[in-house]
Amino acid sequence: EIIEAKLYSIAEKKVQKLDLKTKKQIDKILTDLVKTKYLVDKVEQNKKIRNPLPPFITSTLQQEANNRLGFSAKQTMLIAQQLYEGIEVQGHGSIGLITYMRTDSLNLSEKFLTEARDYVNQEFGEKYSINKPRVFKKTNKNAQEAHEAIRPTQVDFRPEIIKNNLDARQFKLYDLIWRRAIASQMAAAQINAVNIDIISNNQYAFRATGQTIAFDGFLKLYPEKSKENILPNLAVGQTMNCAELKPEQHFTEPPARYSDATLVKVLEENGIGRPSTYAPTIHTIETRHYVARDENKRLKPTDIAFVVNDLLVEHFNKIVDYQFTADMEGYLDDIAAGKQQWQNIISGFYGPFADNLAIKEKELSKKTITEEATAEICEKCGDKMMIKIGRFGKFMACANYPACKNTKNITIDKDGQPQPVKEEITAEKCEKCGKPMVKKFGKFGQFLGCSDYPACKNIKNIEIKTGVKCPQCQTGDIVEKKSKRGKTFYSCNQYPVCKFALWSKPNGESCPKCRNLLVFGAKETIKCGNKDCDYTN
Repeated sequence: EIIEAKLYSIAEKKVQKLDLKTKKQIDKILTDLVKTKYLVDKVEQNKKIRNPLPPFITSTLQQEANNRLGFSAKQTMLIAQQLYEGIEVQGHGSIGLITYMRTDSLNLSEKFLTEARDYVNQEFGEKYSINKPRVFKKTNKNAQEAHEAIRPTQVDFRPEIIKNNLDARQFKLYDLIWRRAIASQMAAAQINAVNIDIISNNQYAFRATGQTIAFDGFLKLYPEKSKENILPNLAVGQTMNCAELKPEQHFTEPPARYSDATLVKVLEENGIGRPSTYAPTIHTIETRHYVARDENKRLKPTDIAFVVNDLLVEHFNKIVDYQFTADMEGYLDDIAAGKQQWQNIISGFYGPFADNLAIKEKELSKKTITEEATAEICEKCGDKMMIKIGRFGKFMACANYPACKNTKNITIDKDGQPQPVKEEITAEKCEKCGKPMVKKFGKFGQFLGCSDYPACKNIKNIEIKTGVKCPQCQTGDIVEKKSKRGKTFYSCNQYPVCKFALWSKPNGESCPKCRNLLVFGAKETIKCGNKDCDYTN
């Protein structure tokens, strides 16, 4: 049986993250390991108790719905609102299926706790139940205790029973809320953690780590994403053979961009916003084009975002400070509680702010902030070209605007300098006038346009092929496209004859569970392109 172990220590000295820096070091280790023998040096087993997570509050619901279901914060709150307001359930009329979804309280009603305990006893047996209700403590000092945590209004409305009354997204979110709330009142899981140390006769030690579930407890209803890594039963002193050595090179990577989940988490940690403001905050920075979604649905800052951020940090640093925003939230809570007078709070802020604003209005101009001179000369009027910032990023425009409306797309060269994108003449002929087609750049990327523009305004998309055949029509190719909002998706190039489409890039392989196409997911994972299939790898 094969197990995977990583180099842990050399001559009893633990290998730190950056100890192995050169190829020469790696080659020496590989040479040493080829000549040696191995045996099991140590086997450690520890039993750990894993308690369930608390029921959802607004922030954790948005985070988990983003991580597990791929929903944006806005989408999560929209669907939750529908579940809260009421769904037509056959035989019951319009029923509110969940409690109020804008809450930071972890309280659960006595009625729900009783119903949850009875359900667990009946459905799973007494060993999955707990003797007394599990109570969770709030972590947010400003949490409002007027509401409960987010939970199903009736335990017996199990997701599978009312599935036919919900659309696909409503069902997924309700199922998540229902399972999390019930699981919070189930027995803890028992995990067997195993460490196996394998040592060579020249003092290279490797460690294999794994875990098995001794008792699933709440995991039976609310499984976690981590998989069991089951290790074989090995005895100390047992000899081992090396099947394969894998030297792997890792590069330092910048922190990942924010997703809806990680951004909501940071807002909550810094005390910024309230349950009702997380989703609108993300929606606002999207609609104002400060961020755009990348292919992994993460939030990527735009050119205008850098300009605005740099301006605010340099000239209004006090009000864009994390602590200022968190403190202001606290002041507003004090006003609501009658501990502070709003006039004092507002005057303390507005006086210095208004004075600084008056100074900055005289010092700053939009032109100096958003425009940058270049050495490029406009071929139409001979004036200088300027780099400007528009809704979709930076571009080059004539300084003689509006008399001359010449513009060019720009690209960044190897030295980090902006350069105009030169149109490339292709061998393809325009089907309308016969003139050569040229490669041009628009707000959604490259396209083909007639060289006789503006006399001929014919344009064509440039297909970016994925190398994957369409599984629906079997004749077309899956190509990369952009939606009207600029979002990347993948569809058959035989549209409208074939309307097959995916939001994620396919890798060309089929799902072992449902035979649909597999697609690339977040964090270098592979998942099924069928939204109703839960296969991931």
